[in-house]
Amino acid sequence: MKKYNLYLLLLIVILSSCSDFLEESSQDLMIPKSVKDYKELLFGEILKNGEVLHPYLEYMTDDVKDQCYYGTNPGVISNDFRESVWAYYTWQANPEVGKLNEFTADNAWVSYFHKILMTNIILDNLPKMTGTDIERQDLAGEAYFMRAFSYFMLANLYGQPYHPATADQDLCVPVNNEISLSDKMMRRATNSVVYAQMEKDINRAIQCFKMVGGEKSIYRPNLPGAYLLASRIALFQEKYDQTILYCDSVFKVSSHALYKLKEKDDNYFFSLANKEILFSYGTTTLESYMREDFRYAGELVVSDDLLKQYSADDLRVTNFFKHTKGSQRRPVAKEYNIYTPIKWSRNSATVYSNAFRISEAYLNRAEAFAELGNTNKALADLNELRENRMKPGTPPLAVDEDGIVATVRKERRRDLAFEGFRWFDLRRYGCPPLKHTYSSKENEGAGDVFELKEKGSYVLPIPKSERERNTEIEIFDRPNSEPVNN
Repeated sequence: MKKYNLYLLLLIVILSSCSDFLEESSQDLMIPKSVKDYKELLFGEILKNGEVLHPYLEYMTDDVKDQCYYGTNPGVISNDFRESVWAYYTWQANPEVGKLNEFTADNAWVSYFHKILMTNIILDNLPKMTGTDIERQDLAGEAYFMRAFSYFMLANLYGQPYHPATADQDLCVPVNNEISLSDKMMRRATNSVVYAQMEKDINRAIQCFKMVGGEKSIYRPNLPGAYLLASRIALFQEKYDQTILYCDSVFKVSSHALYKLKEKDDNYFFSLANKEILFSYGTTTLESYMREDFRYAGELVVSDDLLKQYSADDLRVTNFFKHTKGSQRRPVAKEYNIYTPIKWSRNSATVYSNAFRISEAYLNRAEAFAELGNTNKALADLNELRENRMKPGTPPLAVDEDGIVATVRKERRRDLAFEGFRWFDLRRYGCPPLKHTYSSKENEGAGDVFELKEKGSYVLPIPKSERERNTEIEIFDRPNSEPVNN
């Protein structure tokens, strides 16, 4: 792949009419002309599969707990990995400032808006590129897909949760239509505007991929993945009829099938053996912190609340998590019994650890059916999924005491655990209160309890670099989180 210097490249694209700006024979830079050139640009500057954008996402949820209280693990005394995510785990007002007042930049805002700018440039230059019409349509589809996805991630990290009744008032993130580097001060658009942009882009992506035809690699945006993203965008807007139609289309255009779990499986769940993966990209939030023994961020492990959602005959427990139990004698004798996520292995180069999976289409459609009151169809989708997740002979799932919608949500939590969904789902479930315990030298024993009580805490603050650059952006006050009594 050719190596690009981004900022000079942008100037080349923008000022390409000035032919003397750079000679084409440069060894380090290249003026993109063909669809192939821009495809490489999209892969290197937009997909960026080695990039970790929000390594904090899972730590804000109820799927993790603090296992490592002071005195049970000698490693904490000298090298406490939890400190790197403490501010997110305890829902601090300014999470870029860590436990020891160190500053760690949140790069997600800048990176996703960079992706949006790059897609804007690619789409603007599409008519000028050399290549066939089919090649242009495929590139356009990938660019529209990634722009829609980037807005979706930004909206659910930094925008107010989507509510249909107030979507035209609630502030989200800016919509950037620029096709060049700019210091333009952008203000937030409303949720209705940003989600309309997502819908427009993902439907354009679908039309482009339909014109191209044929199946694509799971390593590039593709038609079934586009339908799945469209269903996700519709679900988050509570457009349940549309959600169902998009999920139907996923099944119609995809040859992928659900992956049947085994009691003993030599493959990690995210591997080429898993044919339910539609689109694979990037690095997970947790995988970036994994250590060789599968402990991550210093003993922030799978929560009891999540574990109790699985029954004894659920094969996801052994396929998704590693169980470790035992005892240690120093400095204090203590038994431990923990679970850590192992859906992926960073030692495997076969499948990137963020993935669009066909199982999400079953879950999205089931939730839409449930919200529309069609219990039987919702259960049918859940049980189709569970036939591939449970031990043979397990009875079909029935509606639990909390109702069909809650039944679907629990299954969604079980199957999509540690894939970046839970925080976004909690936002659309009404931002429920959460509690986390954090222990350190200062609170030997039980640990400090932090509570997420304010709905405003479900909206991340715009990173410091953007607040300083863009003085017109609307800033939300995020409540600070102090320890409370047990």
